[in-house]
Amino acid sequence: MAGKNRIVIKKASNKQAYVLVKSSNNKILASTETYKTNQGVNNSVKALKKVIKNAKIVDERKKK
Repeated sequence: MAGKNRIVIKKASNKQAYVLVKSSNNKILASTETYKTNQGVNNSVKALKKVIKNAKIVDERKKK
C-alpha cells in the first residue's frame, strides 16, 4: 500500500468522527467505527499509520 493512499478523518451525521482508508484511485479500502473522543480517532490513525506508512492524513471534519 504505497503511493498516494490517504487516511481520511470524517464527521458522521451523529457528530462523531470516523476514519477511512482510501486508495490512490479514491476507492475506500477500510473504515472504522465512530469515535466519541479525539483520542479514539488519534489512536485509530496512529495504528493505521503503522501499516500504511506512506499515507497522507486528511482531516475533513472542519470542512462542513
